[in-house]
Amino acid sequence: MNTLIKKNDPFRTDTLHWTGIMSIIVSASFLLVDDLLAIKNPEFNSFIICYGITAIYSLAVLARTLTRYRWWLSKGPLHHTALMLVLWFISAFSLNKEMNIFENSGPWLSVTVFLASLALIAATFHERLPRFIKGVLAFMLGAATLLFSYYAIYLIPFYLIGGLAAILIGVSLHVFIPLFLVIVSIKFILRMTRSTSGLGYMAALGAGLPVILLIAFIFQWNQLHRKVKSIQNNDTLKENKLPEWVVIAQELPSTPITEKFLKAGLVYSIPASDGNWFWGNFGGSGFEEARKHDPLVVIASLFCGTASIGDDDRIKILKSIYNSRHLAQERLWSGDHLATSNVVTNIKVYPEYRLAYTEKTISIENLSTSRWTRDEEAIYTFHLPEGSVASSLSLWINGLEEKSRLTTKGKADSAYKTIVGVEVRDPSVLHWQEGNAITVRVFPCNKKEKRKFRIGITSPLKAENGRLTLENSWFEGPSAEKASEVVQLSFSNPPEAIDTDLKIQENGSYKRERSYLDRWNISFAEEAISTQPFSFAGSSYRLRKSTNAKVGFKPESVYLDINGSWSREDLDALWPEIKKMKVYAYNEQLIRLTEQNLDQQYEMLHDRNFSLFPLYKISSPGTSLLISKSNERSPNLGDLEGSSFQKRSSAYLINAERVHLYNIGESLSPYLKTLKEFNSFRYMQGSCNTLVQQLQKQQWLETTAQPTVLDIQGSGMSIEQLTAEQKGTAPDHLLRLFAYNDILKKVGKTYFERNYVQDDLLKTADQAFIVSPVSSLVVLEKKDDYDRFGIDESKDSLKNASIQSSGAAPEPQEWILIILVAAIMGHFLYRSDYRNQLKTLWKH
Repeated sequence: MNTLIKKNDPFRTDTLHWTGIMSIIVSASFLLVDDLLAIKNPEFNSFIICYGITAIYSLAVLARTLTRYRWWLSKGPLHHTALMLVLWFISAFSLNKEMNIFENSGPWLSVTVFLASLALIAATFHERLPRFIKGVLAFMLGAATLLFSYYAIYLIPFYLIGGLAAILIGVSLHVFIPLFLVIVSIKFILRMTRSTSGLGYMAALGAGLPVILLIAFIFQWNQLHRKVKSIQNNDTLKENKLPEWVVIAQELPSTPITEKFLKAGLVYSIPASDGNWFWGNFGGSGFEEARKHDPLVVIASLFCGTASIGDDDRIKILKSIYNSRHLAQERLWSGDHLATSNVVTNIKVYPEYRLAYTEKTISIENLSTSRWTRDEEAIYTFHLPEGSVASSLSLWINGLEEKSRLTTKGKADSAYKTIVGVEVRDPSVLHWQEGNAITVRVFPCNKKEKRKFRIGITSPLKAENGRLTLENSWFEGPSAEKASEVVQLSFSNPPEAIDTDLKIQENGSYKRERSYLDRWNISFAEEAISTQPFSFAGSSYRLRKSTNAKVGFKPESVYLDINGSWSREDLDALWPEIKKMKVYAYNEQLIRLTEQNLDQQYEMLHDRNFSLFPLYKISSPGTSLLISKSNERSPNLGDLEGSSFQKRSSAYLINAERVHLYNIGESLSPYLKTLKEFNSFRYMQGSCNTLVQQLQKQQWLETTAQPTVLDIQGSGMSIEQLTAEQKGTAPDHLLRLFAYNDILKKVGKTYFERNYVQDDLLKTADQAFIVSPVSSLVVLEKKDDYDRFGIDESKDSLKNASIQSSGAAPEPQEWILIILVAAIMGHFLYRSDYRNQLKTLWKH
């Protein structure tokens, strides 16, 4: 600092200048910590502080200028004016939190605003800076002038109102601050160029480079606009069985600009369609992402327009290629101010049964700073390990834990929407979703108290290379960025070689307290499978090791499900072996692949974000092989409901033989994952080289199928149902997993038929008390609510699962015996001397 200000420099004694810099630091600090302080004290308002500091400093600058220059205000020191305007700029952003003119700034815009303000502050020292630093400063001022100009033009519709209101309320002067900042920035640039040659070029470069970037952005935006139009026009000419939005989602490049292009009007503010300049609007959507303001999107939309795709279809595209499925959940109430404050994970692992039961107790906090109490709706999407099923739900109401009841999805939805949307009272509901996911809704969540709910998840353990692994069930929902977590792990029988970062406790369990972590797992050495059964309602269930038989398989036809996940190396590794057979790919129609057209078809299909291979095009599933590689981006089956593709697929799956599917990737697309859950495939997974070896040996590994034995894929185990009751100590989760897989197997063929919710399937779900395509869990506030919506308490059911649930459940006749024994004991206790002794003690 001494190099900038010499000892006898009058600048050192300019207290108003240094006061301005300190005021900026203080004001900016209050703006940055506004949210944190507001949580602790809802009465706190950063705008009052920022505006107060700004007003005091502005009066000081005005008084000094009037004292020295009378009414020639333009002769006042420019550096004082610049600092004053920066304070007004900070105050304007603080005011925007109360009166929303601009939506939230994206990361790049926030950084640019900060640098522009910093450049203006640094410009007050420009006469004392080295030449090189002056060049950098001139570049930054050029870019800052462009940014301030954007804001000044954006606010033009408010100038008239702001000018009239300024007579009465000085707050409205904020709308003119960007315009004044433009003037001051230009004056600094002119002064610097007059004192130092060559700085004008740096300032021009600073203003020109953003313009070049803007033009490039607009060009790509226009290219996307034209590509959408082209896809729509060509799709009209084709007899495409897929919905138009699916084709667009396949072919649009998956880039950050494409994401903004699709979110324009849903998330990003855009110019109003009525021609009202920049004062943008948002399309009516159910997209829950926080609204944002991006000058690039606003300007590109102004010149080129937005995507000619309906809001609903754009949301479906975003769900498919940008993992936005949770954000597109239907909402009855907003959840903008909700956060996850605490997660308690309690896990009981049964190594000898290759399964685990996980309870997650989650606390929700409403962080709204509004003085008014606002009810909000919390929505969580839990992503479960493959084959897992939700088996319990609890909601705390008035401080007490209330357990759920099981019913159909239709009844649960009706009750929840009526109570939340009309009566505004306490419910919670848990639904099954495609792709190993469930959703939980909790209402109301307000500032008065934290809401708490608990879900239970029954999961098979993944068996691989002699080890068993349990993956954590992670969630999307109210932010858990600042949430704390307690994880407790216990075993029915402690296994060997446990791999976990949890700390062992004196009682043999494992525990750790930490900040919330979404994706983690535990693993340990594989143990022998226990054959102890679990008995309930006249049947028993026990484990048996999966028996994978090598069956003869020589495919006559091979179908390649090519998309952007494939590499040229994958194709080159497979082609020498599969070219001996009939090889097909699907590109609007089945195309026979040959040496001549292989490269061309690969390049066309490889450009697609995902593929939806039409299984109904496979004429002979028993002698055909489908080879796939995919990522986790694609529509779900439910997204395709009503389309020709869906109808033909449904008709095919009802009677078709299961397809041989070999996955050469690490994961499956949501489309294939759901079909796999529905047991539509004879499934294998491995590398290209392993597949080549299987084809050369003409072998296929397949689990032996039996009517009363269900294979739990990935766990190396099957669950067998026995008609005779057998006493045992196995946990009731065996029945829950068996019932879930049985329901999926039966539902898969008629998933799109409205009559797939059949009484026998619902009875199976009710007995095992599990969430499935036919059943949901719901918690209502009062018993009268259950009666009103016809939601009866389950009878002859396992009820809500718990950490303590294990061993055979008492049968109805056993319950009668237990009650009878308790009554007899109670009778003798009442008649005994012991009762008299208790009376005597009570009197004393």
